[in-house]
Amino acid sequence: MTTLENLYYGNIASYEYEAERGSEYDVTAKLVIRHEQELSATLTEQQKAILEKIKDNHTELMSLGERDAFCRGFSLSVKLITEATS
Repeated sequence: MTTLENLYYGNIASYEYEAERGSEYDVTAKLVIRHEQELSATLTEQQKAILEKIKDNHTELMSLGERDAFCRGFSLSVKLITEATS
């Protein structure tokens, strides 16, 4: 099965990412979680609900950005391959 077919059938999840333990991504993600927990402990229930909405919106923004970056990268790859084979 080709890579394109694997993408189509969902065998490749381009959005999945495993951070290596101790990597910059891993360390930063743990900091975000720690700071969020510290902040959340000081908030009222209404403020916590607002924070959850902000987190949901941020997750959606990140997802949109990742999708757009994937599409731009894919388009660039196709252009490079087309130029190389011309």
